[in-house]
Amino acid sequence: MKNGKAMPLHKHNFKAALTYLDKFQFHGFRLGLERMISILNAFGNPEKNYPCLQVAGTNGKGSVSAIIASILHAAGYRTGLYTSPHLSSLRERFKIGNTMISEEELKEQIWRIRDFLERGYELSYFEFTTAIAMVWFAEQGADLVIFETGLGGRLDATNIVTPLVSVITNISLEHQAFLGSSISEIAREKAGIIKKGVPVITGVGEQPALSVILDRCLELNAPVWELGLDFDVKEHGNSRIDYKGKFLKINGLDLALKGTHQATNAGLAIAACERLIEQGFRVTDTAVRNGCRSVYWPGRGELLRGSCGVLLDGAHNLGGLRSLKALLGRLDTVPGDKDRCFHTLLWACSDEGGDKDFVAMLRQIASLFGQIIITEPPGPRVPVTLERWRRSDIPRDVTLEQNWQKALNKALSNCGKEDLLCVAGSLYLVGAVREELMEREFVCI
Repeated sequence: MKNGKAMPLHKHNFKAALTYLDKFQFHGFRLGLERMISILNAFGNPEKNYPCLQVAGTNGKGSVSAIIASILHAAGYRTGLYTSPHLSSLRERFKIGNTMISEEELKEQIWRIRDFLERGYELSYFEFTTAIAMVWFAEQGADLVIFETGLGGRLDATNIVTPLVSVITNISLEHQAFLGSSISEIAREKAGIIKKGVPVITGVGEQPALSVILDRCLELNAPVWELGLDFDVKEHGNSRIDYKGKFLKINGLDLALKGTHQATNAGLAIAACERLIEQGFRVTDTAVRNGCRSVYWPGRGELLRGSCGVLLDGAHNLGGLRSLKALLGRLDTVPGDKDRCFHTLLWACSDEGGDKDFVAMLRQIASLFGQIIITEPPGPRVPVTLERWRRSDIPRDVTLEQNWQKALNKALSNCGKEDLLCVAGSLYLVGAVREELMEREFVCI
C-alpha cells in the first residue's frame, strides 16, 4: 500500500495515527510471511533481540498468554505480551509487565512503519500491529516476550519468530474459509508454529487433531508435553487448582480467572514455564502463585456489578460457548434454585468467512436464558446482520435490535438488581459494553 507523503511526527496526534492505522482493518485477512520478513528486515530484525514463547489454538490462547506473562512478571522478568484483539484500546495489545504502551510510543511506532510503507512495503492490519510489537519490545529491552497468534499458525504474522516454547491450547472448527474445512486441516495450520527441536506444550486431546500435532513434533524432533500425560491440573471450584508437572507440584493455587477451562489454561501456562526452567529461567512456586493470583484478562468470564449483575465473555465459537455454559452452570450470583434460567442474554457475532453456524452457537446456551436480545457488534469484522438472523431458524422468540447501545439499554432496563445479564458472542461487543458499563460505575467483582 502506498500513501501520500508523511507529515512530520510532531504534526500528528494520537487520534490521527489511529485513524491512519484503522484504514488497514478493511483490507481483510492476509495470511503469509513474506510481508513480515520484508518489514522486519527493514527494521534490522528486532524480533531476534529477545527470547519468546508463541501460543496458538482455537480457544484459550489469549488466557494462556496472559497467565504465562503474569507468572514471568512475578518471577522478576521484564516480560512483553502481545495479544489480540483488544477490548477498548489498541494499547492493550502491547504490554511490558502490567504497563501498556503509551499513546506517544504507539503513535511514533505507527508513523515509523508508515514511512516504510511509503517505500513500497505492504501490510495487513494484523501484520502492522505485529510489527509494532516486535519493534517496541526490542526497544524496551524485554527479557522475554509472549506472542499470541492471530489466525491459525503456519502463515500467521507472529510465526516469524523461533520461540523457546510453543503452546497449542486446543483445536476445533473455526475460520474454515481460511484454515480448512476439517479438524485435521485446521490442526495442520496450528501445528505450523512447531519448530525444529523447540519444546511443545499442548492441551489437544481429541483425534484426529492430536495425531497431527504429535506427527509434526516427531517430524521436527520437537519434544512434546501433553496435558493429562506429562502434566496435569485439578480444579477444586472457586478458581482454586492443584498443578503437578515435571518439576513443579503446587497445591491450592488461587486463579484470578473464572471457569474450569481457565484451570486448564493455567495448567498449560505453568507447563510452559516449566520448559523455561529447563532452559535456565528461574520460576519459583511463589512466582507461579503470585502470577496466577494476579493475572488480569478482562472480558473473559468477567463479572461486573451495578444495577444488575453482568457476565462478560468473549466466547465466539462452539468450543468457547461450551466453556461459557459450564461457567454459567457454576455461578452462584443468581438466587433461586439451580434450574432457574438466567435473566437476559445480549448476543452478537461476526462471520468474516461466511461459514459460521451462528444459529448452532446460539442454541448452545439459549435455553439458559429467559430473554435473548440479538444485536450487531461494533468494530471492523463482518457482522451477522439482523437480516440474516431473520432468515435463519432462530431457536425461539428473541428481540432484534441493530444498535448495540440501544440493545444494551433494553437489556439493562429489563434486569433487576438480582438478575444476571450475560454479554457474549463477540469480543468487540464485549469490549464496547464493558467500556460503557464502566462509565456507568459498574464495578468488577
